[in-house]
Amino acid sequence: MASKSGPSTTIKLSVATRDRIRDLGGETYEETIIEALDALETDRFWAQAESAAAWRASLSEEELRRRREHEAAIDAALDRLG
Repeated sequence: MASKSGPSTTIKLSVATRDRIRDLGGETYEETIIEALDALETDRFWAQAESAAAWRASLSEEELRRRREHEAAIDAALDRLG
């Protein structure tokens, strides 16, 4: 199956995997795979964001204060550049 966006490649898949892709119901295998990759990337992004939020919530008030000061210093330096 040729891609609309450029050259294509062949990927060896088991029959079961091919059937799972087909059963997801996209117009083409490529569209189904792209949709699945987008969903996976979104899921991983939010998992990382939640992990970072949990880490930040675990910081002490002193650690948060130092971090805010450091971030403010970086912002000020960037403001001076432009």
